Amino acid sequence: MLTEISALRKCFVFLFLIAPLAAFSQKDVDTVNIRPFERYWTKPRIVPKIGFGVQETGFGELGLKLHQIYVHPLSLASAGPYFTVDGIFLKDEIILGPKLGYEFTAGLLGLAADITYYTDFEEEALVITPKAGFTLFGYVNLFYGRNLRLSEHSFRAIAPNRFSLIFNLNPDYHNIREAGKRQKRKKKTSN
Repeated sequence: MLTEISALRKCFVFLFLIAPLAAFSQKDVDTVNIRPFERYWTKPRIVPKIGFGVQETGFGELGLKLHQIYVHPLSLASAGPYFTVDGIFLKDEIILGPKLGYEFTAGLLGLAADITYYTDFEEEALVITPKAGFTLFGYVNLFYGRNLRLSEHSFRAIAPNRFSLIFNLNPDYHNIREAGKRQKRKKKTSN
C-alpha cells in the first residue's frame, strides 16, 4: 500500500511540476503552425538537370530547370520548365541539341515535352519530343520519348524512339519540411 501511494505522489509531482516546466523550456517550437497534412508548393528554385539515354546511339543531357515541388500528405509532385543541351558524340561527328521543355510529375508517374534544335554546325534538324514514364517523385525520371520531326532533314543518330534517365538535383528533396514555401497570392478586395 505504501509503495502505491509513493508511486502516485511521484506521478502527481511529475504531472504538475516537471511536465509544465519542460513545456515552457521549449519556446522555440511553434506547435500551432505545424500542420502534418498541409499542402503547398515550395519556392521555385533553379537546379541542375542531368541525364543520359539511348536512341539510335547514346547521348548525354545537361542543363538547368526552374523546379518546384508540391508537398501533399500522400505523395509529392513537381513541375517546371527547363533548358538543357543534348550531346551526341559519334566517331565522325558531334551533334548538339539545345532544347526547351516542361516537365510535370505526380507520385510515380511523369510527363514531359520538349523542342530540340539539333545541329552538327553544317546541317540542322528541329524535333519535338513528348515523353512519359516512371519517376521517383520528380527527383529521378525514367522516360520513353517519341521524336517527331518538324524539319525535312534528320540525323541518322536521332531515332524515332528514345529512353532517358534524368535527375533533377533539387536540394529541397533532402529536407522537404524545411524547404521554403511559395507565397500565396493575396486576393484584392474592392471598396
